[in-house]
Amino acid sequence: MKKLILRPENCKLVLSLTLVFGLLLTPLAARADRTSRMTPIVKVVQKVSPAVVNISTKSKSRQIFNTGDQMWDQFFRDFFDNRPRQHSSLGTGLIIDGEKGLIATNSHVISQATEINVVLSDKRSFRAQVVGADPDSDLAVLRIKAKKPLPQVSMAKDNDLMIGEQVIAIGNPFGLSHTVTLGVVSAVNRTVRTGQDSWMYNLIQTDASINPGNSGGPLLNADGEVVGINTAMHKLAQGIGFAIPIGRVKRIVNDLVQHGEVIPAWLGLELQDMTPRLAAYFGLERAMGVLVREVLPKSPAQKAGFARGDLIVAFNGVKVSNTSHYQNLLQGTSPGQQVSITVFTQRGKAERMVRAKAFPLQRAMDVAWSKLGFLVDEMDRRAAARHRAPMGSAVMISRVRPGSRAQNIGLQPGDLLRQVGEKRVTSLEAFAKQMAHCRLLSRVTVLVQRGPYQQYVILGR
Repeated sequence: MKKLILRPENCKLVLSLTLVFGLLLTPLAARADRTSRMTPIVKVVQKVSPAVVNISTKSKSRQIFNTGDQMWDQFFRDFFDNRPRQHSSLGTGLIIDGEKGLIATNSHVISQATEINVVLSDKRSFRAQVVGADPDSDLAVLRIKAKKPLPQVSMAKDNDLMIGEQVIAIGNPFGLSHTVTLGVVSAVNRTVRTGQDSWMYNLIQTDASINPGNSGGPLLNADGEVVGINTAMHKLAQGIGFAIPIGRVKRIVNDLVQHGEVIPAWLGLELQDMTPRLAAYFGLERAMGVLVREVLPKSPAQKAGFARGDLIVAFNGVKVSNTSHYQNLLQGTSPGQQVSITVFTQRGKAERMVRAKAFPLQRAMDVAWSKLGFLVDEMDRRAAARHRAPMGSAVMISRVRPGSRAQNIGLQPGDLLRQVGEKRVTSLEAFAKQMAHCRLLSRVTVLVQRGPYQQYVILGR
């Protein structure tokens, strides 16, 4: 048997072949390992991240001293720094139209901002303009101008969520750009208190971490579709976040893009909250739903057969808890859309289909007289001089209803009305539009002025 003799030149050949095969196989092995790690979550993040943006804002505020005593007010102005102070804040947004450069975010992210900057995932920076904002739904739309079309998100179908399914949140918490958190849909149709007399309804609850700076970012399903826009954290607990469902986002964003504001839908129902006493009168074990107090003539509700005394218990299948809840559900309805309302009448339970219309602004004064207890008119030069207010900065109370809360707290014709709810009212048109939004609330906060002094008061039933 002959011995195999490896000559030096053969050894070099074997070593070279070994190195070549090693170099060829190493990337293949690494690629195979990377492929095994390419989970659906990773694919979603890679797909959507380019359409998620960082929003930074700047705003200015001035400390106003108003003690009610002119001497002390002047003292504070003279001896304390009253120069405007600049504030900055961070948030998140998502590109909803790459061709037009439209970005959706939360209204509170850009509230009172004097400058808004948007930074894309590739670090490009743009100055943004506000297309429209709606504090009631906490949604806003911005526009940036890019030379080329931008990546944009895909939106899920309305009401296509399963309790327990995985969701992904992408945002900029505490300024940490494009942070990804994972969780599940914990619940839907949640109600969250956002102020003393304000609530948000029908929110998605998730345990995906949502922290300051995540506001306005997308909540995504496993297919990479946006199911909601993150909007709130629960202040008293950890691991609880909330998002505005995509159905409402589509409705509000569409109005903001087309009109710059939300067009309120109208059915023509005057409602009141149920109380334990009313529930007992109607033979109910507990207070539920809202009671129809009046059906306005020639309204969609009258055409659909509603009558005074009907008890509304559900709106498009969602149980109605009070008038504020009803209004919130109606805000998710577009003029022209048909809705299903479940009512209890003297004849029993019934389902009524009614097609919503845009709220007729000519009815705004009727709403103001009934709910606020006064009427308003355009501000004149005499009122401007009396109250030391610029022309066009407010409307003027023209008449106060006898026996109303407005009269009881001392409001008088000639007083200025500067704000209704969260919006300034500088004209009759602005006042009418805001009354359309606030018409179903049980109580409304307004800002009134007499002379140099301003005060918030709460009016309503």
